[in-house]
Amino acid sequence: MGKTLAGFVPEVWSGLLLRRLNDALVYRNVVNMDYQGDITGSGDTVRINEIGPITVNSYTSTSTGDLTVQQLTDAQKVLKIDQEKYFAFWLDNVDEAQIKPKVLGDAMTEAAWSIANDIDEYIAALYTDAAIVSAGSKSGATITGVNITSTNILKYMSVAAQDADEANMPGPRWMVIPPWLHHKMILAKIVQDTSNSAVLANASIGNFYGFNLYVSNNVTNGTPAADDACVMFGYNGSITLAVQVAKTDIVEPTKAFKKLVKGLVVYGAKVVRPNQLGVMYLDYTAEAS
Repeated sequence: MGKTLAGFVPEVWSGLLLRRLNDALVYRNVVNMDYQGDITGSGDTVRINEIGPITVNSYTSTSTGDLTVQQLTDAQKVLKIDQEKYFAFWLDNVDEAQIKPKVLGDAMTEAAWSIANDIDEYIAALYTDAAIVSAGSKSGATITGVNITSTNILKYMSVAAQDADEANMPGPRWMVIPPWLHHKMILAKIVQDTSNSAVLANASIGNFYGFNLYVSNNVTNGTPAADDACVMFGYNGSITLAVQVAKTDIVEPTKAFKKLVKGLVVYGAKVVRPNQLGVMYLDYTAEAS
């Protein structure tokens, strides 16, 4: 079939790819990745054990009866690693400079960005599992978003914060918004990127109403209107993500004067606390002239 490039260490390049993959993920900032090390490949299942509610009973110093002792219950959830993405590209063998680490590293970075985009889209689509709906509605596949302008965005941000408080949502809390909503907030003078950059490196644009705000083009658009954004909010324990680089390799086919670089990434994500995950269905509306 071919031979592996001399000096290529798959574990080293897999580690590099995973680091750059994590750097590229926007939703990496808002999910739990405690089970990252528990997966080895596609088809794995990770069992997430959670302790159920603890009952509190009344007590007085004159009590003579036995204590009511509770048996702990195990609320277990299963995270399935059922998503697989690969990349494969050629490196010409005409010029040996093509195989230098910098060229290969740049190509791996591009591959990581592309796969990270797919993972972000996958996580963003988990809004359907959110138990808190703070604005708009969804009936089947049809989403009805509330019309948003700079004059009313404050109202809906406030409602989301109130709903999070009433759900006893822990902190730090987060919200991922599309670029158009970020613009509405700037017009309303709610947030402003004080560093004068378009978006900070990790897509964070600050904190408002207790939410750490992140901007992403991968916020899911609704049906039928493409400008109905499904804006999720929660805390870092609301969603669990596990990602693993299953394999990277470079081979030189016997019938070609070039090298084939390929890699396989597997992942899975799950809403583990739907009662502490919220969504707002927001419809872009032009500002009044």
